[in-house]
Amino acid sequence: MLVTIIILSILVALLSYLLYINYRRAERATLYCEVYVRFVSALYFRFRDTRERLKEVDRLGAFEADDEVGFVFKDIDESINELYEFITKYINAEQAKEAKKTKD
Repeated sequence: MLVTIIILSILVALLSYLLYINYRRAERATLYCEVYVRFVSALYFRFRDTRERLKEVDRLGAFEADDEVGFVFKDIDESINELYEFITKYINAEQAKEAKKTKD
């Protein structure tokens, strides 16, 4: 009987320690996720502003000519548009998740 109590006490202590370690890891992971979401949100606004600025700079379509500048401009514009769309989807997905959590 005494051996059983000792074994159970050791198991409870061990499981409590493991639970504590996992709790600390979860807190750290949550913090990293929050920082990551803030970073992606800032990146979203930066890309949105850059995209608008590129459209403003090329309002006459002068950079879209078939020369080297036009080629580079098109590549930059396409890259920014792709990243903007990706981040927009991510931000909208995160906002939908948050809205769903608040409704529940």
